Amino acid sequence: MKIKMKLNEITMTHDLMCQVGHNRQIIWKRKFIFFLTGLFFLVLGSCGIGEKSYPEQVFERVALNGNKIPNGFKRHFNEIRAQLKAGSLTIVTQKNEVKKVGAVAYVENHYVRMFDADIKSLKELESKAETAQILTLALDMFTYVDQIYKVDFPRIAKMIDEGKPDVEIDAAIAELDSNKGGIIDEKFNAVHDLIIPYADKHGVEYKMLNMP
Repeated sequence: MKIKMKLNEITMTHDLMCQVGHNRQIIWKRKFIFFLTGLFFLVLGSCGIGEKSYPEQVFERVALNGNKIPNGFKRHFNEIRAQLKAGSLTIVTQKNEVKKVGAVAYVENHYVRMFDADIKSLKELESKAETAQILTLALDMFTYVDQIYKVDFPRIAKMIDEGKPDVEIDAAIAELDSNKGGIIDEKFNAVHDLIIPYADKHGVEYKMLNMP
């Protein structure tokens, strides 16, 4: 899912968020809204709100970063194959150049390191008696998905680059969803069941968005 906003819409959002001051709005949703989350934090940071409290830091690094946890894998690979077929599968290099690539190179650029910073930030966050279980479960969740992106995604991307039949690629994706999708849901729900009550208890203000 791609979220697009015009410049004037972003400006109006910035004005609104600056008006609310310390009334933070934080997004928590199962499905891919991390681009919107990033926008909100960029806006909040530019308003000069100040340092986040410990509960807000926990919520940000667990719940907000958890927006990136995938809800199925088929859509990702369908987009990769469609863009590759159209000749529009690209990455931006370190030299800020747009480069056409294959599926493996695209996955290595977009997915393999997606959770590295999130895992690092969780490990760096102080663990307290009240948050120890939350942080442990969150780290387990991120690490599990991280391994899928580092191992399973490149494996299927290689099948795409090698020109394997769609039926074989679809079967590999379905197997990945079947074997690991349910485990991801269990880990995600276990974290969700702890982080939301924790946020409510400590007055962390957030908003759940139902995205299609």
